[in-house]
Amino acid sequence: MIQKIKQCFNNIKYRSKLILLCILVSFLPLSVMGFFCYNQTINLLRTRELDSLESSILSVSNSLDSKVNTYQNLLAYLANSNVLAEFSSYNEANAYDQYEYLNYTMDVFLNTTYLQHPEISQITIYNADGDMTHGKQLRPISDLENESWYFPEAISSQPAWYKKKDGTLCVIQYLCDPYITYIRSYSKNCIAIQLDPNLLFGELDQTADDFHIQVDSPRQTLFSYKSASLLENSAELRSWVTRTSPVNACGWIVTLERPEKIIFASVRKMGRVIMAILFICVVIIFSITQLFTSFFEQKISALHYYLQRIKEGHLDYHIHDDSTDELGDLTNNLQAMIDEINRLIREDYQTKIELKETQFKALQAQINPHFLYNCLSLINNKALMNNQPEISQMSQLLSVFYRTTLNKGKSETLLQNEIKNVTSYIDIQRLLHDNSFDVMYQIDPNLPEIEVPNLLLQPLVENSIIHGILPNKTKRGQLFVTVTNVMGQIYFTIMDNGVGIPQEKLSTLLTTDSSGYGLKNVHDRLILAYGEGSGLTINSIPGQSTMITFKVPV
Repeated sequence: MIQKIKQCFNNIKYRSKLILLCILVSFLPLSVMGFFCYNQTINLLRTRELDSLESSILSVSNSLDSKVNTYQNLLAYLANSNVLAEFSSYNEANAYDQYEYLNYTMDVFLNTTYLQHPEISQITIYNADGDMTHGKQLRPISDLENESWYFPEAISSQPAWYKKKDGTLCVIQYLCDPYITYIRSYSKNCIAIQLDPNLLFGELDQTADDFHIQVDSPRQTLFSYKSASLLENSAELRSWVTRTSPVNACGWIVTLERPEKIIFASVRKMGRVIMAILFICVVIIFSITQLFTSFFEQKISALHYYLQRIKEGHLDYHIHDDSTDELGDLTNNLQAMIDEINRLIREDYQTKIELKETQFKALQAQINPHFLYNCLSLINNKALMNNQPEISQMSQLLSVFYRTTLNKGKSETLLQNEIKNVTSYIDIQRLLHDNSFDVMYQIDPNLPEIEVPNLLLQPLVENSIIHGILPNKTKRGQLFVTVTNVMGQIYFTIMDNGVGIPQEKLSTLLTTDSSGYGLKNVHDRLILAYGEGSGLTINSIPGQSTMITFKVPV
């Protein structure tokens, strides 16, 4: 699949590639950034709208809590006052005492309350112990039985709120009896404060825009308001966001609802603005991409036409680009290359002559080794005819040595040929120096037939004989040559009992070029062929011995 996509991409025009790449490089980050910004902005706006709704309902519940506490505390004060608690004792009193209590005691006390709280429309005591009444301020308990919310358990020693038939609100509780020793008790008589609903709920219709708010007590709905705009479009508003909050003082639940469509209208508007901005950015990116691709396409088209002319053999065509960018350099370098080709064509005849001369010299280089081998063979035959075994041996050793050394001009040779080369060289050196040193071989008979770089061992052996064994006149020289195969690695060791190498010189042998085909050359070739860790390792004890080791993989 990837290969097919790659092939299709390679086959489209360069202009299309540039447009595609520019759009992808710019559009993908823009899309990611736009998607991220869109989501973050939308979520932020949604959170803000929901927090605003939450804040509104908390403000309403706190305001109601404060107002309700005011009237409940006032009711508790009235219910527990000694003035009102004594009225039940006048139910059986004579008319004069009743008149005096109601007009000069109870009315004065209640009028003082009216003066302090003029917003209260009525304070009423409901008499459950007798028939005594006094205007609207003292009524029989039977007046409450006509209210839809009333039943005996609806009233307790704690304030309770109800909505009456006429729409007014009342907060009601039992009236306490006079103190009996130190225990406060409550009678079936009760006291109620009646309020205009606007005192508590008058400002709730300004809570928000396009909303529905409702206040519910445990037994009935006390207040409900829905914006006129919602009433007109109620069929279209199916999803609502609802928040509730308790009024802790009285157990009311305030419910605030707003349609999702209205709450998130600003969110949708901002979303459309963001999408419009992203679309404009895409259009700008596409326009800039077209402009730049047209500019580059002109240069590439001119270069393509030039290459087609060259392919057809029109080498006299000339092109030049004044710009210093990569395409300008490519165009000018191509022209320089064509100029060089034209020059080379003019020099072709001279080049052919030089090539013939080179081939002739190479033929001579091939003839010289054969001439040397033929001469050595003739020397060997003459030595055998004249009973000169040492001369015969020397000529044979030289023949083997040079044949393996020259190796037909190849840079690699078989491991077995490399061993033949070094043994021939050692035997030649022993003949040259009257067998003044001994040599011991430890060569694995089952070595694999692998190729190694030519002339690895001979420079190492030469170094041991010339610079180690021969200068040591105090003892007979010993040379050790070891080639072993251990776990897929061929280990080579060249060791002598010569004069050794001074420590200050040992540290520079593999880093300083020598005048001949020396140790550094072999070290560098091993690293080049087999990598780091395959170079020479040299250990020497001055005056006693020197050991050189290296390894090559099978």
